[in-house]
Amino acid sequence: MAPDGADRVLEIDSVRTFYGNIEALKGVSFHIDRQEIIAILGSNGAGKTTCLSSIVGLAPPRSGRVVYEGRDIRGASTDSLVRDGLVMVPEGRRIFPALTVRENLRMGAYLRRDRQGVKDDLDYIFTMFPILAARAGQDGGTLSGGEQQMLAISRGLMGRPRMLLLDEPSLGLAPIVIRNIFDTIRRINQEQKTTILLVEQNANLALQVAHRAYIMTTGLITLSGTASELLNDENVRRAYLGG
Repeated sequence: MAPDGADRVLEIDSVRTFYGNIEALKGVSFHIDRQEIIAILGSNGAGKTTCLSSIVGLAPPRSGRVVYEGRDIRGASTDSLVRDGLVMVPEGRRIFPALTVRENLRMGAYLRRDRQGVKDDLDYIFTMFPILAARAGQDGGTLSGGEQQMLAISRGLMGRPRMLLLDEPSLGLAPIVIRNIFDTIRRINQEQKTTILLVEQNANLALQVAHRAYIMTTGLITLSGTASELLNDENVRRAYLGG
């Protein structure tokens, strides 16, 4: 269940997004309340990443509304969205391989001017991910895949997001690392009170951390419900959970 007293943070209303003449999103609508973890699930090509790209303007919608904290943000610049607390961690991690772990983290805070706050957030991240503290002076490109994903999420947190968008955080990682990443997602939501929109193919783990979820198929939302409802839905289990 969503936390009591939650209010609307993001609303996607009838969004249609195209790549050339190909309609990737076909009138998608969903919403997220404050402090929720929402999962968008579906197979490759379903339109999950396009949803995130449409929110942050990387794939501007041709029609519909993207309303963040009561304001339509279509056409807003990426840096203005970060300043407003909307931060995306892209698929494939995309850290800066030639910068150290500490430098990567400071890049996440590049718009901030509160030095003490940045230091406090670095301390928090190094407490949450001790391996990053141990590797603070090491180039990001020398980290393992799991460590790079930790770094990518942590770099996003350095922007002090009120809402964090995560695109396929489990991609290419070993099962034990994936579970650690999902435990961290839950911790960020609970400790930092951060609203999280999670795009993920690992439906089983995503539904274990999410409050609610939406199922996407070929550019459409085809099913939605609480995480427990979808975990127990026979069609969802057969299609996504191996049931």
